[in-house]
Amino acid sequence: MNMYYKREGKFIQYKLVTDPSEAEYWTTHRLKKSEIKIMTKCDRETAAALRQEILDDIISREPNPSKKSAPTENEVQKRRKAAKPANAKTRKTKRKAW
Repeated sequence: MNMYYKREGKFIQYKLVTDPSEAEYWTTHRLKKSEIKIMTKCDRETAAALRQEILDDIISREPNPSKKSAPTENEVQKRRKAAKPANAKTRKTKRKAW
């Protein structure tokens, strides 16, 4: 199925190519940037930027975007706290007098 994305007044034609092909309709499938194929002719750098924009746009329009993308490292670090060693005690080494 061909789809269109509007950027700077121009329409960019793309399609989703998932494996299996039914996965584009699943709510549990996490769409990857490599599954977006740009059909409009453009150079490689522009196509990569377009793929990222389209992916961000699709994820932002989903009903629950938090389940569609993995959290960034900063979000994980804020939620998780380092474990405190409760059972481990530090030992002082004996110094040998020569």
